[in-house]
Amino acid sequence: MKLRKNLVYDISFIGIIYLAGIIGIRVLPDLFLKTSFISIIIPLVIYLFRFSPNKIDMFLMLLVYLIAFFSEWIGVCFGYLFGDYIYGNSLGYKLDGVPLVIGANWLILCLVSRDVVSRVFSNKLIIIVLSSVLMVSIDFLIEPLSNSLDFWTWKNNTIPFSNYVDWFLIALLNQSLFSFLSLKEDMFSWSLSYLIILVLFFLTFYF
Repeated sequence: MKLRKNLVYDISFIGIIYLAGIIGIRVLPDLFLKTSFISIIIPLVIYLFRFSPNKIDMFLMLLVYLIAFFSEWIGVCFGYLFGDYIYGNSLGYKLDGVPLVIGANWLILCLVSRDVVSRVFSNKLIIIVLSSVLMVSIDFLIEPLSNSLDFWTWKNNTIPFSNYVDWFLIALLNQSLFSFLSLKEDMFSWSLSYLIILVLFFLTFYF
């Protein structure tokens, strides 16, 4: 019962944040777009509070964050990963052109994708692959909106296929690391609810 109440509180709060974002970006885009990073940080903090990670979990999550961040750094600075792109100002403070929050975005997506897929499948390899596919699917939804939301901009406004390939490969690596997480709490309902909110949020900007 307590977990169910916490789920209602958490998802309601996150839902309000994203609803405010939908309205705010349309009414006051300059203000709300610059605070977009909040919609990544708050869900991640709440998730970690509910998940109660141990030291090994924290190490794995830090490792995933660093892998994701430096993958993006390689992409932005050298173009060897994802493609030719630059980040805008919506995702907060940047280090060498890469928002610090982008690693947190990878982290929360890795966690919730794994929670959802692992409810249906038990084989570790299948979980790793399908969780990665789910992450790429979410990226596929976001990419066409990235320029208008000032997240990132592609050269010639063209999203290269290599972006999705590299996303999948980095996701595979991170999901492989997460196969060693200790799943002490059942986060399936939380993660599924968050993914639904996330998808609905981005879908509204297609209309």
